[in-house]
Amino acid sequence: DSTDTLMEGYNMKWTRLAGVAAFVLLFCAACQPKQKKETTPAIVIGFSQLGQESSWRQRNTDSVLEAAADARYRVLYRNGDASQEQQIKQVRSFIISRVDAIVLAPIVETGWSTVLAEAKKAGIPVILNDRNIAANERRYITSGVYTDAVGEGKKAAAFIKKKFADHTGPVRMVQIYGNKDSSVSAGRSQGFTQALAGDSRFQTVVVRYGDFMISKGEEVIRQLAKEIDLKNIDVIFSHNDDMTLGILKYLKATAIRPGKDIVIVSIDATQKGIDALRRGEINADIECNPETGAKVMNLINLILNKRQFEPAYYLEDKVFSEFDSNLSSVQRKY
Repeated sequence: DSTDTLMEGYNMKWTRLAGVAAFVLLFCAACQPKQKKETTPAIVIGFSQLGQESSWRQRNTDSVLEAAADARYRVLYRNGDASQEQQIKQVRSFIISRVDAIVLAPIVETGWSTVLAEAKKAGIPVILNDRNIAANERRYITSGVYTDAVGEGKKAAAFIKKKFADHTGPVRMVQIYGNKDSSVSAGRSQGFTQALAGDSRFQTVVVRYGDFMISKGEEVIRQLAKEIDLKNIDVIFSHNDDMTLGILKYLKATAIRPGKDIVIVSIDATQKGIDALRRGEINADIECNPETGAKVMNLINLILNKRQFEPAYYLEDKVFSEFDSNLSSVQRKY
């Protein structure tokens, strides 16, 4: 019995000692400094969009933001509200914030040199989105992803040529531009004019600006109807679908049948534009592809990783017209 009692005491003693040792080990482990996990700082992109004047512009914005999220880039998004002054302030705020890259959709072509020179001095690459700037100011940008405005104008002209192939008399045309001094308005008009050059039948008799907005499109055509007889106009070439929808709204309240009495050619190919084409109110709608996001983010990746890249990238555009047989299957994202 005395032996059992001794062994029991011996076991209890070691149990207590083992418990104390375990506590000491746990306490010492807790006292050790925690090792910091190695993390890669997030890439931050400053994105100044020129505005939200149309469903096309909204889709373009979403394309950039979605692609940035896929690339795990953080975006400081700013809406320029169709103001160059506002966009210049936004670019300066990006420079102060030391972003890794700036994406700019410029409202107009000129007037960017000072702020873009500041970005270049700060070592921040600037990528243009959708629109371009004047040639003498491009030395301050790194690259750009553009819609092909000149090509869109040429595609519109190609449809007009086909539509009026058997027409012998003059073809009197009205052009409704978007923003004054914007690269897309200038490019679309340039491509359209160049493609029709040499054929004296085609005459642009009036040019107006509608700021790419539905309300302005309606306002412009309403005012134009007070100045000239629209029954003498053969073609209206509208530089985007939103302005075209405003034009259609006015014309459908008159005796003039859009798509029949006047040939309507538009640009964008939004869902509402395609729907109007199906109804025969628009004769052709030239796509302006808003999906710049993936190319912009790929370009930023090349630039930041010091890989080779091109000075300019362009998106491809389709043509939808009354000559197509499969319009019923066309579905747009915007």
